[in-house]
Amino acid sequence: MTVVAPPPYDRQYQAERPAFLWLLEREIVRFLKIWRFSILGQILAALLFVLVFGVALKDRVEAIHGIPYDRFILPGLLVQAMLTVGFVNGTTSLFEARNDRYIHRVLASPLRWWEINLGLVVGGIVREVLVGLGVILVAGPLVGIGVAHPFVFSAATVALLVSASQLGVLAGTYARSLDDVYSLETLVVLPLGFLSGIFYSVDKLPPAWRALSYANPVYYFVEAMRAGLLGHADLSPTVSLSVVGGIVVVLSGWSLALFRSAKQLKS
Repeated sequence: MTVVAPPPYDRQYQAERPAFLWLLEREIVRFLKIWRFSILGQILAALLFVLVFGVALKDRVEAIHGIPYDRFILPGLLVQAMLTVGFVNGTTSLFEARNDRYIHRVLASPLRWWEINLGLVVGGIVREVLVGLGVILVAGPLVGIGVAHPFVFSAATVALLVSASQLGVLAGTYARSLDDVYSLETLVVLPLGFLSGIFYSVDKLPPAWRALSYANPVYYFVEAMRAGLLGHADLSPTVSLSVVGGIVVVLSGWSLALFRSAKQLKS
């Protein structure tokens, strides 16, 4: 009996799609599967603040710098919503990847270290954009807000998107348990947001409290967003954009350094 050898396989292997797109798809599908919580829940939370503090109490709270109170608080609530989802997305995604040892397979893939970081960050940015658009589309018509300075608004939004997502990735890199993940959100992110001048003007605070506000990095995001949407803020756009730009550089540099060495990711 003569055995006939199969013809040689001369085709080169071609991936169905680039590895980066595969990683990005995973990150996006991960939160879209629970969109009622990951997207809709965050939009409703911001909307409730607008309804309770803005619409219901609008006539009982004085206008701040001539701006109606419901319109004054919306930029800050937008920052808070996007900051929270960006942080939570990166933290939970990377912690789960490290806890399940899935990150080892990603690190062993053809993906470069910066592509892995970029995929995680862009996944968080997509979630932030969806939540931010939802807040603007739902709450914007209620308070009659627009974009006073498109360039300032665009620059502040990009800085917020990148910073929040990189911060979440950094927290996920260091988190050792789910308690760490939830405590960082509850004890760090939420207090920084609510003490950043969302519901009040920092200029009206006593000097000591005002100095503490200046040390709060989220304050500069709120001021930059407020300047872009309302055309008025306690800080000039030049100052606030310079600070948030520096925050982007620091967080991105720190995060990329961790991914380049990969030691912390494997621990």
